[in-house]
Amino acid sequence: MTIAQHISLLQQRKFLIGAGVSVFCVGLSLFFGSGDLLMSSVMLLLPFLLFFAAWLIIDPQQGIYWSLIMGFLSSGLARYMDAPWGLTLDVLLFLSTLGWVFKQYRLKNWTAVRNDIMMLASIWMLYIVLELVNPEAHSAVAWFYAMRGIGFYQLMSFVLVFTYFRKNADQDRIIRFIIWLSLLGTAWGFRQLLMGVDAAEHHWLYAENHHEEHILHGKLRVFSYYSDAGQFGASQAMVALMCGILALGPFPLRKRIWFAIAALITFLGFAISGTRGALAVPAAGILIFLIASKNFKILAAGLIVVGTAFYILKFTFAFQGVEQIQRMRTALDPNNPSLMVRLNNQKTFGRYLSSRPMGGGIGTAGFWGARFSPNTLLAKTATDSWYVKIWAETGTVGVALHLFILGFIMGKGGSIVWRLKNPLIRYKAMAMYASIGGVLLSSYGNQVFGQMPTGMIMNVLIPFVFLSPLYEKELEQTDKSISL
Repeated sequence: MTIAQHISLLQQRKFLIGAGVSVFCVGLSLFFGSGDLLMSSVMLLLPFLLFFAAWLIIDPQQGIYWSLIMGFLSSGLARYMDAPWGLTLDVLLFLSTLGWVFKQYRLKNWTAVRNDIMMLASIWMLYIVLELVNPEAHSAVAWFYAMRGIGFYQLMSFVLVFTYFRKNADQDRIIRFIIWLSLLGTAWGFRQLLMGVDAAEHHWLYAENHHEEHILHGKLRVFSYYSDAGQFGASQAMVALMCGILALGPFPLRKRIWFAIAALITFLGFAISGTRGALAVPAAGILIFLIASKNFKILAAGLIVVGTAFYILKFTFAFQGVEQIQRMRTALDPNNPSLMVRLNNQKTFGRYLSSRPMGGGIGTAGFWGARFSPNTLLAKTATDSWYVKIWAETGTVGVALHLFILGFIMGKGGSIVWRLKNPLIRYKAMAMYASIGGVLLSSYGNQVFGQMPTGMIMNVLIPFVFLSPLYEKELEQTDKSISL
């Protein structure tokens, strides 16, 4: 930072502090002078909210950290306080992106976001906007709510990560941040398993929307403070996979031990969720890592281990007394009733979409469809899969574009990982790349990709993979040892 930049930042902070103190004093006077406790309390908090908003605009990088926090916590908070917690991500990312616009307009430097991934994310968002004129769509409000997780969050996150996380230290901080948030989720999940759910969680299970599917044979499918057990299991499996790969990397021994412990804890979190579909995350991720490692001896050994685990689950009854193993085993049964229902639902979608190449419109299927257009075919037919949801709402054209973009991410991302030479950067890139691939495969069975916090984690990790050559170049220039 230059001296001029330091002076400018100091002036900005002085302004923020002065404005915050002034508004706080006004709020304090209203708090004591008004009989309306709710209104005066809002006024009392207003200066802090204004200060926080200004902070995000001045330092847009913070928006990613806070969006990750709210991505993890918003569903859990909604069980204790009825408020639109999900919209906090919109506010956080919008304010941060607004700050990015101001800064970039002043600097006139758009190099960081001039890349193929940003272009594809922009094209996808443009297609989502075009869905507003889809004659099959029922509600612009439903479109607004649904499009956020499909493309809006992704585009803004990509912009912020590509611009402000261009140093190894930035990447390392975010990875540690994700791991700690996930470990906190595991701890909350074990609290539910060992001590039982609290009053708010009990109400969510039985009274609010009837989530009895989380109780199987009298045993709880742990959901922690996530949206549901499926999302908890998939997110935990993703982080367990990433930590497990990092534990094998050329990092200091104490770091490797820490990653190994984190991998074990989050894997146990995945196990207690009882989520079958999330089994695809480690299964696919391990295979991707073994191929990316370019060590064919390890690849052969890994394939033997994976094959053995598959054989035990598929063709034996070993560990059948463990509830979580029973759930995983049913995922490999081709005659599973749940699978049959899903295949029949896909046939229903196929007939409906045969004459609708742009689909039924964003927000017409799944949760938002049930809320805003409950009596339509798309709303009444379960999508289950993320890709089926995209197909139902955006049609053949939309799902083809979406799959092309994801294929490009995996193809070029794999090429980048394959060419990296520095082992430290390479292991971090492999850990993220394998986790991304695992989630993308798992999303065929469940709507993992677009839900929080996995969706927000993906929005951060994808650009990190593509920034890996920049991190490697930084390491070469500074000749420093980089470790998490």
